[in-house]
Amino acid sequence: MYFKRLITAILCGALLLCSSGITYADTGSNDHSKDNIIITPQMVYIYESQSKLNITSTGQAQVKCYVEGYSGTVTKVSIEAELQQYKDGDWVTINSWYQSSSSYRLTLSKSMAVPKGYSYQVVADVTAYNGSDSETQTVISSEIDY
Repeated sequence: MYFKRLITAILCGALLLCSSGITYADTGSNDHSKDNIIITPQMVYIYESQSKLNITSTGQAQVKCYVEGYSGTVTKVSIEAELQQYKDGDWVTINSWYQSSSSYRLTLSKSMAVPKGYSYQVVADVTAYNGSDSETQTVISSEIDY
């Protein structure tokens, strides 16, 4: 009987010692929770870029893309934009445009008629150059159902 009590006491002591080493993770109540962290890429040459799409009630798709590089650093900018239509489960390019400028900013504005019954978006590759070095960013507009 004494031997069983001794074993029980040793096991209880060991259990207490083992459980005291357990640590618990923070619940994220401090400023480092995932909702407060915003990660943004830092571009070397591109300061700002946008890709916008509007479709009028008469079916005119209005495409507007913009790129601005850092003044004094960027020697040229370009925009290659694609108007895409969602058809049969895939995004299909229905028109594309290219424009460049020997400045540090550029706006591309185009329009075309589109048929009803599809979703549309604009995908634009904007590039800023510094001599022979360059940086490209892809910007995608919001999808519009028409």
